Amino acid sequence: MRYWIETFGCQMNVLDSEVMAGLLAKMGYEKAKSPDEADIILINTCTVRQKPDEKVFAYLGEFAKLKQKKPQLILGVTGCMAQRESEIIKTKAPYVDLLLGPRSIHRLPDLLRVVQEQRRFSEYLDLYDDPVPPDLVVRNSEIFAYVTVIHGCNKKCTFCAVPTARGPEKSVPPKIVLEQVKQLIDLGYKEIILLGQNVNAYGHDLKDGEGLTGDGRIDLAWLLERIDEIAAPSRVRVRFTTNHPNHMTDRLIKAIANLESVCEHIHLPVQSGDNEILRRMWRGYTVERYLSIVEKLRAKVQGIAIATDVIVGFPGETEEQFRNTLRLMEQVEFDQAFMFAFSPRPNTLAATLPDQIPETVKKRRLQELIALQNEIQQRRNRQDVGKYVEVLVEGPSEKNPKKLSGRTRTNKTVVFEGSKELRGKLVHVHTNKAYLWGFEGKLVDEVNSKDETQMELLAII
Repeated sequence: MRYWIETFGCQMNVLDSEVMAGLLAKMGYEKAKSPDEADIILINTCTVRQKPDEKVFAYLGEFAKLKQKKPQLILGVTGCMAQRESEIIKTKAPYVDLLLGPRSIHRLPDLLRVVQEQRRFSEYLDLYDDPVPPDLVVRNSEIFAYVTVIHGCNKKCTFCAVPTARGPEKSVPPKIVLEQVKQLIDLGYKEIILLGQNVNAYGHDLKDGEGLTGDGRIDLAWLLERIDEIAAPSRVRVRFTTNHPNHMTDRLIKAIANLESVCEHIHLPVQSGDNEILRRMWRGYTVERYLSIVEKLRAKVQGIAIATDVIVGFPGETEEQFRNTLRLMEQVEFDQAFMFAFSPRPNTLAATLPDQIPETVKKRRLQELIALQNEIQQRRNRQDVGKYVEVLVEGPSEKNPKKLSGRTRTNKTVVFEGSKELRGKLVHVHTNKAYLWGFEGKLVDEVNSKDETQMELLAII
């Protein structure tokens, strides 16, 4: 028996697919080489924007043809779209055998047994289900691994479908997180990425006895300190995403600055550079508050790279309000930005607002924003040409397999010549050319020890 999983969306969806692959492996399934040879096909969906929804139905149409040839083929839809749009899926794709929400991934084996043994449709869509920590995950990488530390979202952003897809926030107990991190380090993983819809909200819902700081507080900074104790001695990197500005505390900024394993990189969505639009989005902060956080990050964390998310064309956005966003982009100079035109999602407040922006205007604004950010990004990358950077080698470059590719601590791609045996190693690279996507460089040496690294960095400084 073989399985095939198509994954759309964010890093949390990638991890969910890896967990489902682990559940299927425990049931005796093997990964198929293509959908054509699979006995079960799962589409793990995203519903943040309209385009992924359209792609899902396009894929379902193709898999329906395959199901006609193989009547025993089991076809399932999982993830955020399955949770929010189950009735639409059942209407448009009545041949789907199962629907499974993102809070209930651990129930996949039970649903499969119902479909297999009773030959009837099965679904489990519970926003308040308590996710069970996986005991087997089939990872897509042998170098970096994702670990969920908090599920769901308590925010009520008017444009966002996530709270009605992933349910309310629930922190994973520290003991479970630390056990997973230790296992991954013991298996040889070199980078751990902590995940959460609002990852820096971690700990606010934990009870006494589930992990306490000296002053009784549980938060992401405390968790990073505990992880650093086991990650730093093994030279393992740690990242965390995605962050909400309202939870960006001084304690967390201090942790990023002081903990050896924590990378100098943060994803901090701003969404808009206009206070009135932020108010209508129900984001809960002002432009001034956001800028003060950026100022603290850059003052405390040397060389930190800041990435963000931006939406243009939110209902009611005037040309001047859009210009305010452009001004913020110029002022902050983000290292990376994920930019989107507003996409109305069903059952969100923003979708019902009367002052929707025409598609032509949204597209024009998005193109202007992208052009500005590309200019900023290239300029910032050019400033780093000639520097020595630590790179975690991920393998051959996709564009040029004769060269190696890896990422810096600031999450920027570097391509250089080197032996394939360096895959999974930390190396020093001297950057000599900048691009929008990152750098080309020349290999200097392999990072052998903490002392050698510190000595070389001191020499560079």
